Amino acid sequence: MRPVPGRPRWKARLARALGLDGNPLRRASDRAEAWIRAGLLVIFLTTGPMAALAAGQWTAHAAGTGTSVQPHRDDFTVAAVVTALMTLAVTAFALLIVLRLIQALLNRRRLAAWEAAWRTTGPRWTGHRS
Repeated sequence: MRPVPGRPRWKARLARALGLDGNPLRRASDRAEAWIRAGLLVIFLTTGPMAALAAGQWTAHAAGTGTSVQPHRDDFTVAAVVTALMTLAVTAFALLIVLRLIQALLNRRRLAAWEAAWRTTGPRWTGHRS
């Protein structure tokens, strides 16, 4: 499939969407947020599978000990897979909470900077003195 003339390629669109396109008008907080998002994604992609694997192995080991009746091997597998998936979900949820808290902090700083700039510019535009 040929790209549409005048339309940016997918790499350029992705960089722009992530805020990593080098736009000189982009605020420093926007660039920081983009790097934080990328860092959280890397954290999830590296620690998520390791935590899920460890939790799955722990569950399989715990399910195999302390029982008087010999359970079927598939029971261990199902328990390990469910635990691994739940660990991935909890890890993703925790990182999303961290991202939302960081976004709230950055939005608060952005709003404070906007209000400070408006206090100096607003009276010149509206003619009101405060």
